[in-house]
Amino acid sequence: MISTQELFRLIRGPIAVAEPLGPYTGLRIGGTADFFIKPRDRGDLCRAFGYFKGRGFPFFILGRGSRLLVHEGGFRGTVIATHFLDRVVIDGDMVEADAGVSLSTLAERTSRASLDGIGNFGAGAGTVGGALCRIDGTPGRMSGECLEWVDVLRNGRVRRLKNGELQAGISSRGIGADVILGAGFRLRRFSRRNRAHHAVNADDGHQADQAETGRPTALSGRVFMDPPSMPGVAGVRAGELLDACGLRGERRGGASFSESESNRIVNHGGATSEDVLELVSLAREAVQRRFGVDLELGLVLVGYNKSGNHGQFS
Repeated sequence: MISTQELFRLIRGPIAVAEPLGPYTGLRIGGTADFFIKPRDRGDLCRAFGYFKGRGFPFFILGRGSRLLVHEGGFRGTVIATHFLDRVVIDGDMVEADAGVSLSTLAERTSRASLDGIGNFGAGAGTVGGALCRIDGTPGRMSGECLEWVDVLRNGRVRRLKNGELQAGISSRGIGADVILGAGFRLRRFSRRNRAHHAVNADDGHQADQAETGRPTALSGRVFMDPPSMPGVAGVRAGELLDACGLRGERRGGASFSESESNRIVNHGGATSEDVLELVSLAREAVQRRFGVDLELGLVLVGYNKSGNHGQFS
């Protein structure tokens, strides 16, 4: 049993009841969550996590939501958002960033400090925490290039994982079940005269689609993970496979694969989660039929059970 009075005593950040989730996702699709909490800082997040974990109440942690697909029936549980975990500290070539810092903000701040190297971190993610939860690319290269340590909440205690622990613990699926609080990076310094050549563009794709349509659009993060290297073929991206199957711009209901990058889905207005899942199914079948590749979903389904039907989040 969840007591709202107890929650308000425990959590310093704002707490909302029956909060619509659509506005917090890239696709702008989705029903309400029972509770929506924005912890003020790391300590607040740890208290919220401990409260719901201890009571066995369903919850998940939200960053920018670029990869979330939320069912219109909503989520019967709590969303803990990292919007206020936005601290960035730069000391020489060392950078510390909270989990809720957007990668575009981090790129901008480090570029202004004449630091380079963050552009290879977390392709396709929206925030530092999201990048570490779901890493695209080669984990050894990513961690060896810039990631020095990660602060996590593990078994009720804050731990700093670094060096060998990170190399052994990071996989293509992230760092596991730990709650990510922040990370530290060691970057390269470059000349201020060459700053323009090192500018890093936010990996959200919104500007490209806006230019095509002449109006703002709701756009997902990358729909599918890039597949492992195939025999004799290295570095194939999921978007290239979708293009080869003629899926760029393919539409179902109010949703379509993007005209500017096929591994993203656009909500043209009024799209439903069913429209999006139809596109996902179409793409998987086409790629499997032509290339024998099973595409792994990069979107996170909220309000769906493991069979893909609406049910309790798992």
